[in-house]
Amino acid sequence: MSPLPPRQILQALALLWISTGLGFAAGYPDAVKSWGTLALAVLFMLGVAITLSVALWQGRNWGRMAYLILVLLSLAELVATWDISERQAVERALEAVSFVADAGSFFLMFTMPGSQWFQSQPEPHDQA
Repeated sequence: MSPLPPRQILQALALLWISTGLGFAAGYPDAVKSWGTLALAVLFMLGVAITLSVALWQGRNWGRMAYLILVLLSLAELVATWDISERQAVERALEAVSFVADAGSFFLMFTMPGSQWFQSQPEPHDQA
């Protein structure tokens, strides 16, 4: 059984889920146009958040890097669409606050002592 993550990683995970919830709320007006689209969006976001959460909980560095890449892609999309007039101000505000939560999460995961969690966890090996 692996040890529990340090407090900084637990806080980073909480911020990841806050960011996920805010990101979903910001994208809800677009997703709700169709119930099928909404269901797929919820399943996709939950799947990604759960996968990243498990990886981060286990100290997998790939999870930390995947989270960083996803947020950077999302930030690029936000910047590219910031001035589009059809977007409600509340949607942009929710996305901006979501990125603040992500920044806090990254600070906790990429600085000491949180970053040590990803250096001390051995990757699993297949046992033959």
